[in-house]
Amino acid sequence: MIVVAGIPGERPTELLIEALDEIGANYRCFDQRRHEATGLSLAISNDVGGGAIGGELVIDGERMALSDITAVFLRIMDDNLLPDIATLPPGDPRRSRCRQLHETFLRWTDISPGRVLNRPTDMASNQSKPYQAHVIREIGFSIPETLITNDPDAARDFIETVWNTGGRVIYKSISGVRSVVQTLRTDDLKRLDRIRWCPTQFQRYVAGTDIRVHVVGHSVFAARIESEATDYRYAARQSGADAVLSPTELDTTTRARCIALAERLRLPLSGIDLREMPSGDHACFEVNPSPAYSYYQDRTGHPIAAAIARYLAGESD
Repeated sequence: MIVVAGIPGERPTELLIEALDEIGANYRCFDQRRHEATGLSLAISNDVGGGAIGGELVIDGERMALSDITAVFLRIMDDNLLPDIATLPPGDPRRSRCRQLHETFLRWTDISPGRVLNRPTDMASNQSKPYQAHVIREIGFSIPETLITNDPDAARDFIETVWNTGGRVIYKSISGVRSVVQTLRTDDLKRLDRIRWCPTQFQRYVAGTDIRVHVVGHSVFAARIESEATDYRYAARQSGADAVLSPTELDTTTRARCIALAERLRLPLSGIDLREMPSGDHACFEVNPSPAYSYYQDRTGHPIAAAIARYLAGESD
C-alpha cells in the first residue's frame, strides 16, 4: 500500500496520482483538506517487543494497518494554512486535532520502514544552505565564492572585492524559505544595514547555463534552462521573457555526483540546481527536497512522475 499525502489537486501530486493509476498501483490519498475524515494511531513497542511500530491510518472510514503501508509520498502544506483551519482561534479543538494528526503522521514517516519521499528529518537539510554547501563540495561539485553575514561592513568588503575583479554579486536567503535570487546593484548598498537583523547569503555570480536535475532513486532527469534572468523561476518578472527548458544529458561524472549527493543527504527524490560553466564543469547551488517537478516535466516531457510511481511501488531503485 502506498500513501500519497498532500493536496491531490496540486500539480506534482496530481501527476503522481495519474502515474500510479497507469501502473495499477495500490494507493490511498491522505488529502489534507479532508483531515477531519482522517485518523491515525501510532504505537511503538517496548524492548520486549523489539520496538516494533504498530498502529493504523484511517481515511474515510477505511482502516489500514501501518505495517501494510510500504511507501509514502509527502508533499504536505502547513496545516495551519488550510482554509478551514486558518480562520480558527488558536485554542480551537479542531485546530489542535488537525495539528496533532499532522505531527503524528510526519513523526511516523520519519521512522516508517518503508520507502518515504522524503522523510521530514532528512528534508531539514534544506533549512541550512551553509550545511548543504559543505556536503555539495564534499561530493566534488564546485560551489560559488560565498559570504554569509549580518555584518554590513563585511558584506561591503566582499561586494567591493568581487566588483573590483569584474564580477557580479547575487544575494539570497540562507534558509529553506523560498526567496528571489537578485543581482546586487549599487543602489542596494543604501539598504545594506538591514542585514543586521537578517543574515544574508552573498555569492559571486557564476556565469553559465542553469541545469535542473531531478534524481529519483538512481534515475536522473536533467533540464537545460535558457534565460537572461538572475533567477529563472521569475524570468518574466526579471527579464521580460519566460525561461525556455529542454531535455539534456549529463556527463557520466556529473550524473554520478548528483546521485551521490542525493544519497548523501538521504533524499531519494531531489531537485538539484546546477550551472554549467563555460569550461564545461558544473557548479552546484542547492538541493530541493520537495521539488515542484511538474514545472519541468510539463516543459521537457521528462517522465519524472512515472519514475516516482515506480520507485514508490518498489519497481525501481
